[in-house]
Amino acid sequence: MGSLSFLVAPKDRRRCLVAIVHNGPVVCAETAQSLMELGWGNRVQVAKDAHGFEELAFVWERSFPRVDAMRDRVLVNAIAEGFSHVLFLDADMVWPTDVLARMLRHHDAGIVGGLYCLKGPPYSPVALADTVREIDGVMHYGYQTEYGQDLIDVNVLGMGCTLVPTAVCAAIGARPWFTYEDDADGWPRVSEDVPFCRKAKAAGVAIWLDPTVKCGHVTSQVIDERWHKRYQASQQGAVAHVATQIEPEGAPV
Repeated sequence: MGSLSFLVAPKDRRRCLVAIVHNGPVVCAETAQSLMELGWGNRVQVAKDAHGFEELAFVWERSFPRVDAMRDRVLVNAIAEGFSHVLFLDADMVWPTDVLARMLRHHDAGIVGGLYCLKGPPYSPVALADTVREIDGVMHYGYQTEYGQDLIDVNVLGMGCTLVPTAVCAAIGARPWFTYEDDADGWPRVSEDVPFCRKAKAAGVAIWLDPTVKCGHVTSQVIDERWHKRYQASQQGAVAHVATQIEPEGAPV
């Protein structure tokens, strides 16, 4: 699929650390329930057996107030402990109950993320596709709003449900791997996942969106792709309504 061969871990060394990254004051009830459901019954063992993983461990990461530092800490510890992969799950998300098995199947594909949407309009998938334009040296991407059932090559993914081979870190170089970026005036410009994905892409690592792994983004309500589709439909309806109100040129008064 275009990823580098060194990202592929031998079967006898496949170990995944599932990291729930959390810097908030509370744990969403929906997230807690979804997380518990991931381990019900034999789901962990099924995921391991299906894709040849020796171990599937969990950590709740709360070491720093900054998400970029927490993601780096997870990767540093995972590498030190010999894990071949990290599956990032954020603490404001819900996931399919079989998300472990469905994400681990991509162990040799590079960086792969599930589908989840912004918490506010336009409720687009948190995945950035082609460059739209460059302004003052800053690349502006468009959201990946079209998808089917196949993996989609993207430039940037959110980390709310994303599998990362730990070998990506060596490909990128010295940390920090995740880092916020500020503009020329010192104001935050992009979140930590954008520079990480940009560095990975530059190192030749493939980044994929799996639109079949449908996750929810938790606010006071759970935001999923239905919100995005409703928003798109409402905008199309508004445009159609405006068009009917504009009289064609030369129309009788």
